[in-house]
Amino acid sequence: MNKVFRLAIFTFHIAVFSCTPKPVVVKKDTGPSYTTAKDKGGSAYSTLRIGSQTWMVENLKTVRYSDVVKIKDLILTDSIRTLLPNDSSILYRADSPKDTLAYYWKYKGGPSTNDFGKLYTWYTVTNRNVCPQGFHVPTESDWEKLINFLGGPEIAGGKMKSIDSSMWELPNIGATNSSYFNAVGGGYKTEFGTFIDQLKFGLYWSVTEDSKFTDCAIAYAFYAGSIKSFKVSKSKKAALSVRCVSNK
Repeated sequence: MNKVFRLAIFTFHIAVFSCTPKPVVVKKDTGPSYTTAKDKGGSAYSTLRIGSQTWMVENLKTVRYSDVVKIKDLILTDSIRTLLPNDSSILYRADSPKDTLAYYWKYKGGPSTNDFGKLYTWYTVTNRNVCPQGFHVPTESDWEKLINFLGGPEIAGGKMKSIDSSMWELPNIGATNSSYFNAVGGGYKTEFGTFIDQLKFGLYWSVTEDSKFTDCAIAYAFYAGSIKSFKVSKSKKAALSVRCVSNK
């Protein structure tokens, strides 16, 4: 009887301890895993994997091309040209070669280190590589892949817009920045030499030409007043913001 009693107690202890639930380990959210890319001038940009792509999550601000171009034994300068903000003579310059219309501007001549980055003509971003090594200015397809991953154009804008109130006018409708893309309202420079819509719109180039209007190219717009993202057609002579995407 004694052996049976001890066996029963042993069995009871096994049953009790085997049924004790294991403590739940709660993983701490450490936020996104950023990496860094540097442009030719040494400016560093945070980059982030979003879906199957790696994007810069800051606007480009380089004033130098990242590639090297040689004509015979001569290495061409890597400097991107700029003009006075009100120089509208760009409208009347020949489109060939593309380098003729390759310029950048600071919004209204503002500080070169501002968080909105620089504004570039389409000719600038297609003339040579303005992005850090290993990155390129996105195609229409690159943008569409990102936006579709984030749920499509009806809602992607909210997931991509910064929630920083200094970067958008309020109310910044639908902004959550849940993708950490950090789109900002950098405004743009029209082909007529006017700077407009800072804090209201953020417009970003693709390298894809508009198939219907050859003097225009496809860009992507974000608006303080909407949760949507917008695919638009802009004059190649306008100056917009730029984000770069990894070649891998």
